[in-house]
Amino acid sequence: MIKPPMRHTAYKVTTSRGAYGDYVAGAKTALPCHFRYITTLDTNGFNERYTCEALAWFEADSNVVKGDVLVIDDDGFIVDKVIKARRLRSTEVQFLKVELMKYGIIS
Repeated sequence: MIKPPMRHTAYKVTTSRGAYGDYVAGAKTALPCHFRYITTLDTNGFNERYTCEALAWFEADSNVVKGDVLVIDDDGFIVDKVIKARRLRSTEVQFLKVELMKYGIIS
């Protein structure tokens, strides 16, 4: 399995909720990643829906989980799905593939 090059920086933002339910940014942690704006579309019969608006790959020990708020290239994203990449017949995680949904402004 080929590991993607980690040429971008994602900022994992600790957040709290404001009075109106919006995210309020706290501390930021820089994480190396590989990032691409790749949209996936799920077509089920006559229905269509976006399953993700961007993909990012992280080191196995980056501790990215579903629901985390990330800022990449000044755009806010929420982690929708985390896929652990392993070699065949191995339990060791090589890297994390993350599906992201765009989130507007994180103040």
